[in-house]
Amino acid sequence: MKNNQIGRGSAENFEIKSETKTNNRGRSLSKLDINEKCKSKNIFKTYFLIINLVLAIAAFSYLIGAEESFSPLPINAKGNPFIPKEGDILVTDPTTGVPTLAPESASLAKTPLGEVKAMFTNVAFKTLVWVAVGAGVGALIGILAGGKNGGSWGALSGAAGAGSGYLLTSLLIQNQMNAGTAFWWGTGFGLSVGLAIFLLTYKKESKKIVEFNCRPFEAPIGGNDCELCNSFKECSEYTCKSLGQACDIVNAGTKEQKCIWKNPRDVNSPIIFMTNVSKGLKYFPDKNLRPDKTGVEISKLDGSCIKAFTPLEFSISTKDSLTSIGEPSQCKIDYNLTTKFEEMSYYMGGSNLFLYNHTEKLALPGPDNINKIAPELKNDGTYTLYIRCQDANGNFNVDPYSVRFCVEKGPDTTPPIIENTSILNGYPIQFNKSSLITEVYLNEPAECKLSKTDTDYKNMENSMNCDMNLWEMNINNFYTCRANLTGIESRKENIFYFRCKDKPDFEEKDRNVNTDSYKYVVIGTQPLNIIESSPKDTIKGATDVVPVILTIKTDNGYKNGEAKCYYKTSNMTSYIQFLETGTNEHNQRQDLTTGSYIYSFKCVDLGGNTAYNSTSFIVETDKSGPVVTNVYKEIGQLKLKTNEEAECSYSNRDCNFEIADGVKMTTTNFNIHTAEWKININYYIRCKDKYNNQPNPNTCSIIVNPSVFAEGVTSSG
Repeated sequence: MKNNQIGRGSAENFEIKSETKTNNRGRSLSKLDINEKCKSKNIFKTYFLIINLVLAIAAFSYLIGAEESFSPLPINAKGNPFIPKEGDILVTDPTTGVPTLAPESASLAKTPLGEVKAMFTNVAFKTLVWVAVGAGVGALIGILAGGKNGGSWGALSGAAGAGSGYLLTSLLIQNQMNAGTAFWWGTGFGLSVGLAIFLLTYKKESKKIVEFNCRPFEAPIGGNDCELCNSFKECSEYTCKSLGQACDIVNAGTKEQKCIWKNPRDVNSPIIFMTNVSKGLKYFPDKNLRPDKTGVEISKLDGSCIKAFTPLEFSISTKDSLTSIGEPSQCKIDYNLTTKFEEMSYYMGGSNLFLYNHTEKLALPGPDNINKIAPELKNDGTYTLYIRCQDANGNFNVDPYSVRFCVEKGPDTTPPIIENTSILNGYPIQFNKSSLITEVYLNEPAECKLSKTDTDYKNMENSMNCDMNLWEMNINNFYTCRANLTGIESRKENIFYFRCKDKPDFEEKDRNVNTDSYKYVVIGTQPLNIIESSPKDTIKGATDVVPVILTIKTDNGYKNGEAKCYYKTSNMTSYIQFLETGTNEHNQRQDLTTGSYIYSFKCVDLGGNTAYNSTSFIVETDKSGPVVTNVYKEIGQLKLKTNEEAECSYSNRDCNFEIADGVKMTTTNFNIHTAEWKININYYIRCKDKYNNQPNPNTCSIIVNPSVFAEGVTSSG
């Protein structure tokens, strides 16, 4: 049995470990390519060092030779003879203080400083030579030191240091300083300048790939710190369980509620067992394992290998090894056989939570696909995955649970399948937006094209940008193509057709292409409108806090105004979604105190169309009951008028009754109230407004006594 590697697609992806890397353009580089590039780079670096070294030696030799040839002595301090030729120009060598012959390249003006001028010309020339030497040596040092542009900055540092050092030495000698002292001063100055420039410009960079994943907080394994919670003023269940995976609350809800280490003597790892596998597949015990090992094989129902690029999903559960009761565990999965739980690469299903059940979903490339891109793997289509689980006390399976399966050999003869899209098929698009980028998800690597005409793949005009490497699957085990849809029209359905061709790395004759197009619809929309918003007037209430209902109606856009609406006030920085929204009518209750209010509204439909509106209103508090402003007889009836909308009733006994229990008076427009006219009977009348403001108990709004003599009324209130 050969254990090979496989791509997976939970929260983290298994990668095909085929020693591949990706350059900054996204092209896959094989191990051989990278080695060749590194070899070429090293050879270039070696040649560059040799050239710089040769140039430095040659320049240094020239300086030594130039110094010797520059110092013929026509006469020395001891009187050694020198016979100059006619026309020779003699200058005083500042190094030795004796006459010497000026070089042919020197120009000497007949001035008091003529000799100095000739020497200056020579110093300038030799300074340039020293600059070249310093640049070569500095470049050599910079390359050996590495860093970003080390050779360039090293050359600059060396040139500046050597040139400034030699120039200072020459100037000091001309000013009659001892040659040895001047040499050390110049050397020190040159080294200081070169070192300063090198330190200021030298940058050494290194790159390291770091992978990180965002997961839920994970409490420490075990329960050593559980008792710490009991020292707090209040030990909640959340605090308790955050101190350790094995911490738990006892005596919950009582004064003796405590946080304890649950089952501290547990030293047994959880038992793993398979519970479910994808439809059309089966699992059974792996007979190739030795007795103390556990695991299963997965195959098709007829016992054959799984078809290439078929999603494989399986679930496991864990239980306590002593009680056989389900035990929450944290599980990892890997294609490499490791010795410890923490050495395993991936959490099963991408979750680090302690759960009873764990599910893993895999993508299965065929052996032909793997061997094509990485022949050194020699994949035979057989895979083994290893699973370990650990409980809250950190007990994990020493022997992993294995899952073995094989993938069909032979050529892939089925075209790629478009499984889904990032923007759902039939989705609306914003009004006047003419282009859209969507992702197309396939079951295998492929090249894809699109067109507005349902035609053959080769005749489609537009290509998609596809991830065509076997290991470039996304978190859902799909391969992604990016489609740029253009020419989208508003207020109509826009139809696009997709077709794909698989196996990008294979010869054309071995590839499979879609014969039927994937029809993709984008719905062009129209602008969204807010056609009504309220309230707009004064809102009154009988309490300090008055309930106000914000109401919006929307229309047009997508699906006749279906949208989600939001509100904010002038002192709010962001919008808040209405509690009742998602259709074309939107409501939100606000409990407000007395004052003036301005509310801004924003509504957005599914296509991204946005509409804005606002409303203003006043909130007032009305704590007074209605007042009777007029009482009179009209057409044989007793009538009274109130200063606001009200409901009135009466009793002929006294004022001690509830308005709902009295004789209800008929009303017109809620402020004219009518009762039967009866003389010599008292009408004890009580009224309340729509805010339920009314007289205190056993108190009337008005007492009316009709008089037969005056044909009028007598009232008191």
